Amino acid sequence: MARINREQLQKQVVQHYINVAKKQKQVTVNHFLQEKIPRQTIYSIIRKYEESGYIGDKPRSGRPKKLSRGQLTRLKRLINKKTGISLRRLAPRFKVSYQTISNRLKAMGIKYYKKQRAPKYTDKQLEEIPTRARRLYRMLSNNDFELIMDNEKYFLLQDQSVPTNRGFYTSD
Repeated sequence: MARINREQLQKQVVQHYINVAKKQKQVTVNHFLQEKIPRQTIYSIIRKYEESGYIGDKPRSGRPKKLSRGQLTRLKRLINKKTGISLRRLAPRFKVSYQTISNRLKAMGIKYYKKQRAPKYTDKQLEEIPTRARRLYRMLSNNDFELIMDNEKYFLLQDQSVPTNRGFYTSD
C-alpha cells in the first residue's frame, strides 16, 4: 500500500473510532471489515493511536543530502540561462561529483540546450534581400552567363563560435 493511501486509511479509521464509534473498537472494526480492510490492520492503527496519540509515520531519518538548499539556490543562480557553463568545472566548487550536480539540476527541472546556429543579419542586410533577389532573378532569366552558388552563411564572431560555449542550461 502506498504511503499516501496508508495515511488516508489511518486518518479514516481514527476519525471513525473517535467520532462515530465513540472509542469502541468493535464498532470501528466491523465498519472497516465491510470495506474489506484486514482486521489486524484496523487494530494496529487503533493501538498506535492509543499509544502515541497521533497517526501517521514518524519523520524519516536517512542519509543527508550532499547539497543543502542554499547550495542548490546558488547552483541554480550560477547556471540558469548562462552559456559556457561546465558541470565538471562546477563540481569542485561544491565539492561533489559532476554527476551529483547533473542529478540535482534534473530534479530542479533545469535542462541543457544546445544553441542553434543562425545567420546574423543587420537591418541593412535584411532590407537588401528582396531587391537583390529580384535582380538575381532578372539576370537568371537572360541565360547569357554561368551562375556559381555559394551557401556560406555570414555571422559575427562571438562566444558561440567556440564549441564548448554552444550550450546553456535553463528551466524554461
